[in-house]
Amino acid sequence: MLTESTVDNKHSIILVEDDIDVSNILAGHFNLAKFKVYKTASAIECLAKLKELNNRVDIILINGTIAADRGPMLIVNIRKLTLDVKIFALAENENSKTRVLDYGADEFAVKPISPTTVVEKISMLLMKKPVESQIK
Repeated sequence: MLTESTVDNKHSIILVEDDIDVSNILAGHFNLAKFKVYKTASAIECLAKLKELNNRVDIILINGTIAADRGPMLIVNIRKLTLDVKIFALAENENSKTRVLDYGADEFAVKPISPTTVVEKISMLLMKKPVESQIK
């Protein structure tokens, strides 16, 4: 179930969400914020889309149960492919925070969280420069 949408885009995002309604809501908000959105429903689909795009995506949003259950291995596998893409994980509770950050996620938020806030947090994360470039 790989789908994508195109608007005059400034950033690209892979959504990893197994709930089609949540995926559609998030995709709509990201489209309004001028993101090119690739929707995937599983870790396997996410990795396939990332490879198809030759790792050329700005950020991956791992949502809900995927972040709590299969997310850590997905994060590790993304990091094996590329260190350049940002990873934002949403989870059901605060207990997952350290785990997903330790595995390589760049940012984390606990649900419930509004789609508008997710877009704002991801936009801010994309504006951050890597630490190495700030030191030079």
